[in-house]
Amino acid sequence: MSNAFYEDTLLKEEFRLVARLQEDPEFAKYVTVTYDDRLSGQECSVLHPPSGPRFPEKYFVQYSMPVYVGRGKLRRDWHGTATIQLSEPVLTNKHSHHGPHVTFHSECELFNNHVHQHSICSGNAWAVARDNGIWHFIISLGALINQDEFVCAEGSHFNGAAYDYWLERGRTPVTNIKWPLDLLTRVDAIKFTPKAAEASTLKIVPKTMSITEKAKSINIQLKTATTGTIRITPKKN
Repeated sequence: MSNAFYEDTLLKEEFRLVARLQEDPEFAKYVTVTYDDRLSGQECSVLHPPSGPRFPEKYFVQYSMPVYVGRGKLRRDWHGTATIQLSEPVLTNKHSHHGPHVTFHSECELFNNHVHQHSICSGNAWAVARDNGIWHFIISLGALINQDEFVCAEGSHFNGAAYDYWLERGRTPVTNIKWPLDLLTRVDAIKFTPKAAEASTLKIVPKTMSITEKAKSINIQLKTATTGTIRITPKKN
């Protein structure tokens, strides 16, 4: 696979899908995604395209959601940021166990068996998301923070006490977030806003059409039959 395909197709498609993800209202309540513009070097929202032809390789994902910081201790104003670095080997071989490079920073230590203050179990998140790409990976990391069962593997991992507490809570997530996991198949993939017609432009004027006009409109000419005598001549054998 050529580097041009990676630059012009793979990175561009990943950006398009991440931008669509950010447009989801439920997702946007908890996650904000920005990127490093490779031309200007500025950090920009994914809702705005790059300033040049090169699409981003580095994304900054800020998660803002309630988290447990101890048994029964829920912190509602928590923030954490994951920096995701893409590369050609990752995007050209998504089925590889080696996912994007991720660094993570949280303002405090979480009571979570997959997340520390300065690290997150990105390998497990990539195993769930790799068939779909970076947009799904961003969701998977958020789901680990939120302790959603679909992405949380069994076992204590980072914190055995946090894992036991998750089991006691019936493996329920911290917050009931409706992640847009159906992004690729949703009917809003193509947005269409019909333009409302103005009432003043719609005028219906009834018209009575005469028989002559009807005949002309369908190009039928009426001819008066000539009156005459009808003779019947029997056929001779």
